Amino acid sequence: MAVLTTPPKESQSPRPVPRAPAVVPSRRPGITRPLSRRDPEPQQSNKQEEFSENEYLVTHEVGAGEDGWRLDHFLKDRYRKRSRESIQKAIETGAISIKREQSPHLHLGRLKPSAQVFNGDRVMVLSERKPEPEVNFNYRVIYEDDSIFVIEKPANLPVHPAGSYFFNTLLVHLKTQGHQDPLKMEREYFLVHRIDKETSGILVLAKNKESCAHLTKQFADRTTSKRYFAVVKGVVPEAFEVDAPMLRDDRSLISLKMRVGTIEEPEAQTAFTGFQRLEVAGDFSLVECFPKTGRQHQIRVHLAHAGHPIVGDKLYGIPETEAIRFYERRNLSAEAMAHLILPRHALHSAGLSFEHPTTKKRMTFVTDLPPDLREFVESQKLKTP
Repeated sequence: MAVLTTPPKESQSPRPVPRAPAVVPSRRPGITRPLSRRDPEPQQSNKQEEFSENEYLVTHEVGAGEDGWRLDHFLKDRYRKRSRESIQKAIETGAISIKREQSPHLHLGRLKPSAQVFNGDRVMVLSERKPEPEVNFNYRVIYEDDSIFVIEKPANLPVHPAGSYFFNTLLVHLKTQGHQDPLKMEREYFLVHRIDKETSGILVLAKNKESCAHLTKQFADRTTSKRYFAVVKGVVPEAFEVDAPMLRDDRSLISLKMRVGTIEEPEAQTAFTGFQRLEVAGDFSLVECFPKTGRQHQIRVHLAHAGHPIVGDKLYGIPETEAIRFYERRNLSAEAMAHLILPRHALHSAGLSFEHPTTKKRMTFVTDLPPDLREFVESQKLKTP
């Protein structure tokens, strides 16, 4: 049986299924069991089949704007990195099924790439689950209501699927209730902003599309307030600013690396961060960071650009030859490990303020340094904030 292994496009917010989906595709290739008059529910199988541990089911709901689309066209829109030929093969070999409860199109028959999908359909994709690196799912819920979900994220937890991480990400974990449910693409929890895998601290997610749009606009309009703590190398000035545009570093072999650029470079985007020194001890400074823009890796890049890389930063704090070893999942040299000092970069999202999307009240959330960073700070005789 052909399976789709590329995670769906990120904007659709995926959701995995380790076992026993609500609707099970027929063992006959490409067929969802047709409705008979005796069926209590349209195309609802009451037989619970077990999937192997390396399989999962992803559910995509067909919206009004996709009514009447070809099935292969619908899936190509969801899996943009997959070729149309591989999608068609998956359909023809039974990796795709449809759950349809609305009339008048209840009898689907054998699925073909040209089959139409209709508003309300649930397209089920059987996919292969591959091994992923271990992560830390011990996040703490700070606040939750019908519109927003605010947590304190631990280090070593990717926020969204990327690279080697799909199931072992915060977003998929939430959408599947801790990997207990099937992965529905349109389920609640929408990313509003992001923090890096190794960065700990406050993160807000929206629980519906309307709240997501409202919060996303606040970040885009820079009406939110963000505060971070960082432990850096060297003695920084009492207060300083870095106003330096950023863009992807096309000179690096690491695709996600960013760099400071100039306004003359077409792809460069404005980036501004304010810094306040809190404590100094020996060759380390504890710094409060206030990013006014939200570029990828902004605080890390700006501090490295200022000559004070964050302790433990494997991308901007060590030579690129060593960084490449890390991103290729090879062991870092003893020299690089000694230079990093910490197993993760010392950056923590300590404060976030925004307008609630429903009540319109200003909300402010704060957290202290997590135990690992607090221990390091205290070991260096730095006073904790």
